[in-house]
Amino acid sequence: MRKSLAAAGLLAVIGYGMVSDVKAEVPTFIGDLKPEFELRPRFDWTSKKATPGATEDATALITRIRLGAHIDKIFQVNGLKGYVELNDVSDLLDKKRTYGNVCPGNVECKYPFIADPSVTRLTEAKISYTWGKTTLILGRTRVNLDDQRFISDANWRQTPQTFGIVGINSKEIPNLDLLVAMVYERKWWAQDGLIAANLTGVNFANTSSLDWSFDKAPWIFHGTYTVAPLLKLTGYAYLITDASNTYGINARGDIKASDILSFNYLAEYATQTDPYERKYLPTKPKVDGDFWRVYVGATSGGLSGRIGYYEFSEYKTSGGITKRGFSTPLTTYHGFEGWADVLAAGTANGFYYGLKAWHLAVSYKHKEYGNFDFIYYKFDSKTGGKGSYGDEIDLQYTKNLTKKLSLLAKAAFYNADKSISLNQNLGVPSSPSSDVSKYWLQLTYRY
Repeated sequence: MRKSLAAAGLLAVIGYGMVSDVKAEVPTFIGDLKPEFELRPRFDWTSKKATPGATEDATALITRIRLGAHIDKIFQVNGLKGYVELNDVSDLLDKKRTYGNVCPGNVECKYPFIADPSVTRLTEAKISYTWGKTTLILGRTRVNLDDQRFISDANWRQTPQTFGIVGINSKEIPNLDLLVAMVYERKWWAQDGLIAANLTGVNFANTSSLDWSFDKAPWIFHGTYTVAPLLKLTGYAYLITDASNTYGINARGDIKASDILSFNYLAEYATQTDPYERKYLPTKPKVDGDFWRVYVGATSGGLSGRIGYYEFSEYKTSGGITKRGFSTPLTTYHGFEGWADVLAAGTANGFYYGLKAWHLAVSYKHKEYGNFDFIYYKFDSKTGGKGSYGDEIDLQYTKNLTKKLSLLAKAAFYNADKSISLNQNLGVPSSPSSDVSKYWLQLTYRY
C-alpha cells in the first residue's frame, strides 16, 4: 500500500509540474503539448452475500490518479499526433475486501469481492497520422465502439481496458465511417498473472494481459453508414483469438416528433462461431451462439425513458461436444446485465442456460439539481424449464459541482430467485443464489 501511495504522490507532483511549467519544458520536436490530470477517489460498499462464504460486508476507498499528455505536430508535422497516459490505482483504507481467485466457490473468506487492484500502468501510448479524413493509429489505446456492447475501455474500472492496435479509420466516403484494426495486445484491470481456464478456455475476465503475434492477432472490422438521422446502419466482424468470431449488424436512429418530443430505437443481431485462431489454448473453443436485442426510447425536455429486450444463446451439447453460447468478453461487464455485477461472468464467458432480459430505464436531467437515473432488469434463462434468475434495480445520481469537479452516487440491488442456482448458469460450481446490494460514492476532478 505504501509503495502504491508513494507512486500516487509522485504522479501528483509530476502532474502539477506538467500543468504549471508546460511552456518552458516542451522540446523543440513537439509543436503543442496539452496535459491531462484526473483524480478519482471512490468509496465501494458490497454486502457479504455477494461472495459465497463471506462473513462481513466489504468496504474500500480506491483512488485513481491519471496523467496524460496530448502531443500535436510531432517534428512540426501537421496531422502527426501522440498521446501518453499513466494510471495509478491505490487503496486509501485498510483492505476490507477480497480480490482475485482466493475465494472461489464455497471456500470461506471474510470479505466479499471488490475489483480494482492497486497497480500502476501505462494505459495509453499511441501515435496517429491524419491526412484528409483518414487516420492511421499505432500503439496502446482505448477502443469504444457503438454503445460499448461488444468492445469497450471499461472506464468504470479504476484501471481501464486498453488495446495495442495497428489500425486505420477512414471517413473519406460521405456518410461512411470505417475502422480496420489488428490487435496485438489487450490490457485489463485484473491482477497481473491471473490467467485462468474454465469451460470457455481463456477466462478474459480474470486475465490482466494478453499478447498476440501478427499471425495470431485478433482483428476488428467496423463500419457505420448514416442514411439519415433516423437510420444508421452498422456492420461489424470481431475476430477475437482464443474467444470467438462475432459477425453482426444493427440499425439505430433518432426521430424528432416535435420541438419537445423525440424517439430513438435500436435493433441488432449478431452470431458467433469458433475463433479463427488460438494462442493460449491447446484447441480452439467450440462456439455456436447468437445474440439479438431491440429497444425504443423517448425524450421530452430533461425526461427520457427506454424499454428493451435482449437474448444470449445457451450452451449446446450434441454428440458429446459442448458448444459455448454467446459472450462478450471485451465489453465493460459493469455496464450491462446490471451494476451489481452478479451476471458479469456470463457476460464474459457465456450463459450456460442462456439469458433473456427485459430492462426499463428512466432518466431526468436538470441543470441545477443534477441527473437522476433508474434502471430495472428482469433476468430469465433461455433454456426451457430453468426459470428466472431474479431482477435488479439500479439507481444513480450525478452532478457537476464545478466545471472540473463532479459527484456520483449510485446503488445496485439484485433480488435473486432462491429456487435455482445462478452460478450453474455461469459455468462455475453450483451454490445458492443470494440477494446482493452495492453502493458507490465517487468524486472526479479533471484538469
